[in-house]
Amino acid sequence: MFNSQRNKSELIKVVFVLPSLTAGGAERVLLNLMNGLDKNIFLPTIVTVSNSGDLHYLIRAGIQHHALNRNSVFKSAPNLFKVLKGLTPDIIVSTMAHMNFAVMALKPFFPDTKFVIREAITPSFFFEKYKNRSFIIKNLYKRYYPKADVLLSPASTILDEFTASLSLDDDNFMVLPNSVDIDKMRSQDNFQPISTARKTRVDYVACGRLGKQKGFDRLINMLPKLNHTHDWRLTIYGEGAERENLESLINSLGLNEQVYLPGLVKEPYTQFAQADCFLLPSLFEGLPNVILETLACGTPAIATKESGGIHEIAKHTAPDALNVVQSMDKFITQMREVRPDPVQSFRKSLLPDVYHKQAVVSRFNGLLLSLVDQEERLKKAA
Repeated sequence: MFNSQRNKSELIKVVFVLPSLTAGGAERVLLNLMNGLDKNIFLPTIVTVSNSGDLHYLIRAGIQHHALNRNSVFKSAPNLFKVLKGLTPDIIVSTMAHMNFAVMALKPFFPDTKFVIREAITPSFFFEKYKNRSFIIKNLYKRYYPKADVLLSPASTILDEFTASLSLDDDNFMVLPNSVDIDKMRSQDNFQPISTARKTRVDYVACGRLGKQKGFDRLINMLPKLNHTHDWRLTIYGEGAERENLESLINSLGLNEQVYLPGLVKEPYTQFAQADCFLLPSLFEGLPNVILETLACGTPAIATKESGGIHEIAKHTAPDALNVVQSMDKFITQMREVRPDPVQSFRKSLLPDVYHKQAVVSRFNGLLLSLVDQEERLKKAA
């Protein structure tokens, strides 16, 4: 180990690589891991292919950001190579399949660098989404993922599929749950006053990119069957390509006074806290970070069985904190059971300890430290 007084050359240089700073779950997770690195041991830097997105504010003060200002991950390869060569990283960390493929293609040019890739989506999702290119994707997985020093995933169900469907050895697999900074989330105090109408109304909340994957359309289609004994309202936070379609669907079903799409809110934690129940109707997820966040706010949730690692979260939660349903009919049945519970402060957290930031960040720091031969590294720097 290094001694307690370390100069900059002694720090372990870790470069995090992202396609962009778009407000997605994978981006947030990687930024949180980067921000949690021990400043006395690591020197983190972030490289993004594009400079677009709303998450610049999440980059910890003092961390250098290199934007390649390119629109395509694969076309950015020459620029990425040049920047990485200049940074001389000890470790490179990337996430999302297309970014992982591009980064791993450069591995032969960095023989002294350790490569950590994170995958939060099962391969079957891409095989189904890109049927005409599934053969190429399979070969890219088989070619590059086994060569990573570590393949991280937030849920064992994702890693299990790499073994089952692609016959990848699990030698470099590691489960690292998504983390939640519960103290930061619960420090917010912008709670809204409780109106007279709210006292007898059930408020549901949902949040995510307005895309097909999130299943908001199938949820909205089912709402005429809700027939709740109380008045109710559903607010869906987020932006995306499906906004116009969702608005048209809401109009066609006459739900304009009950379903709202207010747009993207950077940190909607008080909105989660003041709702009676969080809804996750996804067709697919990795490990849904938004469920961890709503549990940290003390708000129970209903989720579809297709929501990726949702079953792994449910194993750790208290009864009734997270209801995983088998069909949309049962989803609506569970919604019908929710009763008004207006609050002006955070309820007791429902988040299991295993997902707390301190626990996850500590494991990540330990992992990176274990990858680097300290003595050999210092000899090369001398």
